[in-house]
Amino acid sequence: MTTFPSLIKNIPLSREDFAYEAIKEAIISGDLLPSQKISLTDLAKNLGVSIIPVNSAIGRLTSEGLIRQDPHHSPYVVEFSAKDTKEVLTIRYHMEELALREAIPFVGDEQVKFLESMLDQMDVAAEQKDFHNFGILNRNFHMQIYSYNPMPMLNDMICDLWNKAELNRCRSVFSLVPNMPEHSQMEHKELLKMIAAKNTEEAIEVLRRHKNYSKVKLLEALEKQGA
Repeated sequence: MTTFPSLIKNIPLSREDFAYEAIKEAIISGDLLPSQKISLTDLAKNLGVSIIPVNSAIGRLTSEGLIRQDPHHSPYVVEFSAKDTKEVLTIRYHMEELALREAIPFVGDEQVKFLESMLDQMDVAAEQKDFHNFGILNRNFHMQIYSYNPMPMLNDMICDLWNKAELNRCRSVFSLVPNMPEHSQMEHKELLKMIAAKNTEEAIEVLRRHKNYSKVKLLEALEKQGA
């Protein structure tokens, strides 16, 4: 039976939500690989739940495009090509630019302080070369900024695109590219400085450079690996 080290073991009230989050994280973290067939029975045993919430979770992930299930065949993890990844990252950037622009007017001293505490956690992860945790914290930092805007539907779409990018190892950029976490942190701190000062256009420019650099470096690294 396949095991997934990244699965969270604290089961919340909703077993379907637990199964959904755990399986999604297993896909994004690489415990479940692109094109890998999924055994609902094995997943249920591994998670300690019945097959019913697992089946429901698979249905949700299928609707989000992370899993595909053809008639009379086992579900499997969707695989994105480098071309697809580039397209996803390009679309996601434009949505993130809009989300940032709409969020900045709602970011006050309290929000800046909280974002600074998130950057402190990321500094620790970078120093410890904990690339897996840094990748999670990186996503949380950006999404926390966007959460201050009054457009939850936009943020949901960004999350969906982030899932699709991570499916094709977007998060691995922090381990594949030398000093990538440190470089990202420099830009994160510059971005937050511009946000705190309400310099919207400067913040947008920092985000553009930040996202483009990450995209180029990821695609270069994946190309070298023959992905």
